[in-house]
Amino acid sequence: MLVVVLLVIVLAIVAAAGLVTWSRRARAAARSIGAPAGEYDRLFPGDVLSRHILMSGSLARLEFFDWGVRLHGLAISRWVVPTWEARYEELAIVELVTLRFSRFAVWLRLRGSSDGIGFLTHWSRDILREFEKHNVPVNRSVIKVTRPEELYRSPS
Repeated sequence: MLVVVLLVIVLAIVAAAGLVTWSRRARAAARSIGAPAGEYDRLFPGDVLSRHILMSGSLARLEFFDWGVRLHGLAISRWVVPTWEARYEELAIVELVTLRFSRFAVWLRLRGSSDGIGFLTHWSRDILREFEKHNVPVNRSVIKVTRPEELYRSPS
């Protein structure tokens, strides 16, 4: 009986440590510009791809506003999905990327930086068209990467 109790305690500690780590990694990928809440013009469901996060399950959404974009989690996933905002003029380029066994992601790269974030979605072509409407440079060539860290190197 003591072994079972100890096993449950150890599993609870491991689960809690995992959740804390995941939450910290999500916060590290967050970017806020203090943008107004307002109503979005377009909305796309999907997931997040960043240096430390690769999600599945349509737990995020990408919203287009007149000022720029906001990527954030649904109500049930906000603690593990970073909120990432950028004005259109801050974006250097938007690219299509894919990992070996994954959907296409729309990679949002910031000007003068190797920083960015990816949005995994089945709506990538529509999202690229939306960025083009806002005069953001778009690269429609698919960039294949083996690890998300490769996306944080110099722009393609």
